[in-house]
Amino acid sequence: MSSPYIGKVLDNYRIIESLGIGGMGIVFKAIHIKLEKIFALKMITPGLVMNENFLKRFQAEAKSLAKFEDPNIVRVYDLRSDDDRWFIVMEFVDGINLLEKIKRDGPFPWQEALPILEQMLSGISHAHASGIIHRDIKPNNIMITKDGTVKITDFGLAKDQTSGSSTLTVASGGTLYYMSPEHVKGFSFTDKRSDVYSVGMTFYEMLTGSVPFKDINSDFDIREKIVRKEFEKPTTINPDIPDELESIIVKAIAKDPEERFQTAEEMLQAILDFEATVSKDIRNFSQPVRKSENGSPKLKDSINILKAKILGGDKINFKNVPWFRVTSLALGLLVIIIFVSLVVKSNGKSPAESKAEILPAHLSITSTPSLATVILDNDSIGLSPLKSYTLTPGQHSLRLTRNDYLPVDTTISPVSGNQLDLTFQLISKITDSESITEQVAEKNESTPNLEPTTVYIQSEPPGAEIWMNNKYRGSTPKKVTNLQPGDYRIKISKEGFEDATKKISLNGKSKPELMIPLTASTGNMQIATVPESANIILDGEKIPQLTPTNLKEIPVGEHQIEITKKGYASINRKLVVKKAETFDLKIELVKQMGSLGIQVRPWGSIYLDDKLQKSSSNIKYNLELPVDRYKLKVIHPTLGVWEKSIEIKPGETTELTVDFNYTLKIPVTAIDDFGNPIVAEIYLDDHNTGKTTPAEIVVNVGLHKFSVKKDGYTADNEETEILVDKGLDKPQNFLLRKAETEIKVNQ
Repeated sequence: MSSPYIGKVLDNYRIIESLGIGGMGIVFKAIHIKLEKIFALKMITPGLVMNENFLKRFQAEAKSLAKFEDPNIVRVYDLRSDDDRWFIVMEFVDGINLLEKIKRDGPFPWQEALPILEQMLSGISHAHASGIIHRDIKPNNIMITKDGTVKITDFGLAKDQTSGSSTLTVASGGTLYYMSPEHVKGFSFTDKRSDVYSVGMTFYEMLTGSVPFKDINSDFDIREKIVRKEFEKPTTINPDIPDELESIIVKAIAKDPEERFQTAEEMLQAILDFEATVSKDIRNFSQPVRKSENGSPKLKDSINILKAKILGGDKINFKNVPWFRVTSLALGLLVIIIFVSLVVKSNGKSPAESKAEILPAHLSITSTPSLATVILDNDSIGLSPLKSYTLTPGQHSLRLTRNDYLPVDTTISPVSGNQLDLTFQLISKITDSESITEQVAEKNESTPNLEPTTVYIQSEPPGAEIWMNNKYRGSTPKKVTNLQPGDYRIKISKEGFEDATKKISLNGKSKPELMIPLTASTGNMQIATVPESANIILDGEKIPQLTPTNLKEIPVGEHQIEITKKGYASINRKLVVKKAETFDLKIELVKQMGSLGIQVRPWGSIYLDDKLQKSSSNIKYNLELPVDRYKLKVIHPTLGVWEKSIEIKPGETTELTVDFNYTLKIPVTAIDDFGNPIVAEIYLDDHNTGKTTPAEIVVNVGLHKFSVKKDGYTADNEETEILVDKGLDKPQNFLLRKAETEIKVNQ
């Protein structure tokens, strides 16, 4: 999405790219040129900035969002203006919105949908607790980061119950598919239950891939169905949806608000209760099999599946599985092994023969706590619990990560046709670190009778890990409570920045507030091009040096680099600079060419950038040129000079005709300070035309100088030079002022 703002700097924020259009404004990705941190800027639409009501709504959105400190709601940092351009500075979310994900991947398996729904409900609950109703919840406004975190955005239609004001009337706001019946009817008051309805409709779409308005095109018919007609049950579209979840959806989108969940917390509890009914100890060794004509599974398929699972050498890593579960599994496996041995004998095939048929493997993962990011072979495949993920047989690396918990790394080797079920118990960073506290911490804990205190720790930029005496305490900004008086060593750590340390002494009386600045880690770039002497634009800033060059102390992380050279195609690359390393970039530039075709009548000499190209040409002259801007000049010894800046574009021919025989009439006028017309002599190319203002002067195509003269007057613009050509016959207007006279007094 292109925009004239790309590359511009607004109040220290350089705009990198357009991200989309919201309810009232345009959203940009931008970098703070001093902090070198990426943000999202939501700018009010330029055409609406003069509308006081819209501006108030825009400011109200910023005020509403600024109240939130929740991991599932996009954070707002500031409300700024630059030359009457108002914008909100927000957290940049690197991910995909829910609607795009549904369109790309289709309906969610319910096991993958629940963690997203739970985070949505958690964020909405926080907003409701702050007195804010969103009123425009829909998949477009639900962002999912690369690590699976949900971020709710676009509170442009939010209503602040604490102030009694709203940013938009109910009848005109929201997106129709997800609007509650009371919202559609135009009620002036909507409460939390309208948000519950919108969440329910979003959940409906997640599990079915569509909203229940098939073959309905008009707004009137959609409103009628929302208010009066029953919706299709989700299971009619997706039979795999459990009945319990369907009941939750049906209750959430009930037409009568009294029949819905009354709060987001109540709906969240219903989801958690459903999850609790699913036994965590069950290991599903079943596999979809082909059925015989009478509907029963074919014996051969059953045997192959069981052989692959029990005799195929499946390597399950039980390192993180509680031992009582391992014991249960071992007993179950013993029974199955006995059964399989009997089946194998009756079938007459060896395990090796069963392995001959290669089938996909399937992986299911649960974790305590849930919502851990599952990374398979360095690619994120979702959040736990993960159900029946299809993968190829063979060895794979597996990693689970979750904020405030230690990562789990292991290797799995699923076998063809196997269903591999794994359970992990994640270990809290705080719990794991308690055994490595320094001696000074032990001293602090030896005086438990002293009054505990609190310290508020911030960093610039925020989001850094806090370690106090080697104990992990969360991330900045953070209020660390219940600290015993004593000495503490604080370490702040953030990827891409150097660690910062600080020592403090707590006396149980004061509550220190610390701001710890972080210094960006740096690396180097070595850039060379063929041919040399190309320009370098790094993150939107032009670098003084030309290629080849070595750029030092570049902040660690991703950077956008552009290489430009006259006559060559621009090169745009994203590259990652690592700490204390040199990124070596070598680029061979591709030459770009265009062409110029020019016809001069009756004839003339052609110059490009003041260099003669063709002398006394009277036929069409064609020239191939590198892509760039040029000053084109055509000279006729008696008829004059024609001059213009032209642009040669890649793969295109610029066609021009210069006809010195063509004449145009140029109106010339003169007025005084009061706007009254004045009769003045008209001069063309320093020659008196013999005409006085106002008059039309007939001139040939080319560069011409116009001026007017009158005794006792001077012109503000004494002389103007213009290119007269077809479509460039600009009138010449002159302002004459009375000349000051010098009065001599005899002494």
